[in-house]
Order: sequence, then C-alpha cells, then structure tokens
Amino acid sequence: MKQRMDITYPSISESSAEGMLDVLISIPFEHLNHSFHLQIPKSLYEGAKTASKKAMIPSGIGDAWLPGYYRSFIEDRKQIPFFTALLKPFRAIRREQGLDSDRYMELLTAYVQGLPYDHDKTASLNVAPRFPVETAADKKGICSDKSLLLAAMLSIEGYACAILHFGPEHHAAVGIPAPDGYDFKKTGYAIIETTVVSYIGSEPCTPEGVREVKRPKVIPIGNGTKTYSAIRDTAKILAVTRELAEKLNPKGTLVSELKRLQASITEQTENLRHVKAELESPDISFERDAELRPEAHRQVLTLQQTIRQYNALANEFSDAQKLAAFIHVNRLDRKTVMRKILEKRD
Repeated sequence: MKQRMDITYPSISESSAEGMLDVLISIPFEHLNHSFHLQIPKSLYEGAKTASKKAMIPSGIGDAWLPGYYRSFIEDRKQIPFFTALLKPFRAIRREQGLDSDRYMELLTAYVQGLPYDHDKTASLNVAPRFPVETAADKKGICSDKSLLLAAMLSIEGYACAILHFGPEHHAAVGIPAPDGYDFKKTGYAIIETTVVSYIGSEPCTPEGVREVKRPKVIPIGNGTKTYSAIRDTAKILAVTRELAEKLNPKGTLVSELKRLQASITEQTENLRHVKAELESPDISFERDAELRPEAHRQVLTLQQTIRQYNALANEFSDAQKLAAFIHVNRLDRKTVMRKILEKRD
C-alpha cells in the first residue's frame, strides 16, 4: 500500500512468480484487424492481482480521497515497463497507417472498448478496480477497469483526459476536454464510454432503471495537453443517429404515418373493388353507370396518390434503416461515416 499524506492507497508488490504471460492483443479498427503479442511478467501480474484494492481513509475527509485512489492504479511505477511494451505496437500502427492525433486516440479507444465486459465480476461482490496490467492480461473488465486502462494509455501518449466518476450510478468513464456545447453536463469533458464500442462523445451507459444521470466528479489524469478535434464530427454522427432512431421507432411519427397510409390503401382498394364490381354487373342501369364512372376515376386517382405517398415514406424508412446500419457497422471508422452522412445531405 502506498501512503500519501494520511491516506494509504493501493500499490503493487511484485510476487516471486517467474516467467511471462503471453497475451494476444486484437484490435479491429477502420476495417483492418491489427494483432500482436504482449509479454507481461507473471510477477507483476500476480502482484497486481493480489494487491489490496482498498484505501485506508481517515474520517471526516468526504470523497477527497477519491482522485488519489483512481490515480494510484494508473501511476504505480511498477507498471511503467508494462505500458512501454503495450504502447509500442500501437505507435507502430500509428506510423504505418499515418494516423493523426484524433485517429490515434480512436485506435486506443477501440482497443479498450473491444475488451469484453466482465459480467461475472459485476455479479460478484468484488467490484474494486483492477490495475491496468490486470485488465490487459485478463482481456476483460468492468467500467472502472477499462476506464483506468484507457485513461492511462491516453495520458502517457500526451492526451489531456480524466476519469469521470458517476457516484450514484456506480459507473466510471473516461473524459476528454471538449468545448462548450459538446461536453457532458457542463463538465468541460466529453465522454468516452469504455464498456461498449461507441463513438467518442456518446452518452454514458448506466444501470437499467436510472432515469437521469447526475453530473460526474471529474478526476484529471496526467499532464497531457493534446485534445480531440473531431468531437464536432462525432457530435454530428450522434445527432444523425438520434434522428434515425426517431424515424425507425415503431411508435414514431414516420412508422405511424406508414401504418396509416397502408390502412388507407387497403380501405381505398376495397372500396374501389366494390365500385368496379357494380360497374361490371349486367344489371347496372345507364344512370347508375354514368354516376359511378366519374367516382371510380376519382377513387383511382386518390388511391394512386396515396400509394405514391406510401412509397415515398417507405423509401425514406428504408434509407434510414440503411444509414443507421452503416453508422453502427462502421462505428470504428469515423471518417468513412462522416463522408457517408455528408453524401446523404448533398
């Protein structure tokens, strides 16, 4: 345990275990699949795994201990060689693919978001954070585990970032500086939700039944200065996604109008069938025939107009489905998605 002032925080004491853990890292990103092997000393991994995750806190300090608690999992110096080894292949991918600063952040984010969520840990009573070396070795984690790993990687790579602690919701995410209007609840930070593959700036994933997410506590990590200039792009993508969700909502206005038009077409077709049957009857009088034919023509024109309206909305619905699917499938490729959205707007 590491002591700061009168608070004792978690720290790693390496074990006597020998040998290395061989961890296969796989990262799908921008339609490419990157993979490499990471060697982690068993002494470091086991030392982290068996370390106490509790903080010894004096009474009367409220939650003043919390920033130091989160940082202790990231700043433990025994993890420096691990982070060096972990980030080396990412830097090689950045060079090979010519990634700019925004896309490099997205690459690091894609790796952490792609780690499976540890549902077994959530179901247990032991939900204390893992050290980042544990999360990388275990290849899974809950919100705090994955957020600590990503925040550590971002801060080492020179990005300004923070842990966003959602106390009442029992949740954690990563925050990156964002201009007014693009930040979450006036925190000055946009959210990177680490538990699912999602765009930077998405809403946090919180437990089911939580209606309103409170403003999180912001815990800056490291001294990085680089920011994410593509936040306006992702904000646009997310806005379009919300528009599409409204269009595709089974209880939304577009679907309701499609159902109304479909019912109207059925009713008009049935009425026209009756008129046609009467006109074809051998017993129809000349006067009745003369009366019905203009009515039949009017009904045909009305039905054709209704069918055109239905087809136009059906095409709009189909286009919305295709665009929504494209945005979801390509959520690891922001630039391609933005090009698609701009094409649709032109």
